[in-house]
Amino acid sequence: MIEQEWLIDESVAEPVSRGTSRESASIPEPINLAIRLQDIFIWDTKKWFGDAEMRLDALVVHGNATEGQQASTYTPQTFRFPGVKSGDRLPTGENGLLIFYGQALHFLDIFITVSRDRKDSDDLATLLNEQLQSKEFQGATATLLGLAIAAPQVATVTGAMGAATVLGNLTYQALRKVTSDTVGLYRTSWLQNRDNFGIGRHPKRDVHLVKDLSFWYEIIKE
Repeated sequence: MIEQEWLIDESVAEPVSRGTSRESASIPEPINLAIRLQDIFIWDTKKWFGDAEMRLDALVVHGNATEGQQASTYTPQTFRFPGVKSGDRLPTGENGLLIFYGQALHFLDIFITVSRDRKDSDDLATLLNEQLQSKEFQGATATLLGLAIAAPQVATVTGAMGAATVLGNLTYQALRKVTSDTVGLYRTSWLQNRDNFGIGRHPKRDVHLVKDLSFWYEIIKE
């Protein structure tokens, strides 16, 4: 599979120290987290006349796997916004757009894709269900399910983050088949021990500007 080059990619290539042993590493506990996108602006809908149908797809791979359950390793969300014009702020309410609420363990990987929608396109959960039998999808989820053991080794966590990248790339490829022009792509990773899951505001000031999309987001401990 061709590696997807995300327009903004804040993931870290070597996220875990290889000097850490299974015996010396403390076993972390799952943490309840919420991820909310804020002030989402579409600066160019890629449509010359009139308004456009936009969709925002978010995939969060959270490492809190349940043994034997493929879908427990990730959370897909699709949000649709009709009648959007260039320069519009997406209507997300006072509290922002909630793309994840649940328990995370070991790491968080966040993938965001904003694109022009097509009529009757499937949501991201359905698109990923269609990938269940592919070798790449099965291999990635099998690696992530390895985190379900009581104290996974450092290599297991590192491999799981690589598997999260595979799921993110499969997500983008599936979306390309059912959507029109891509407005923005964003990806980031946060570790539990080193980064405390990135709890807080990102970026700390201003916004992320991704192609024709701008936003900021917050990770909140519940």
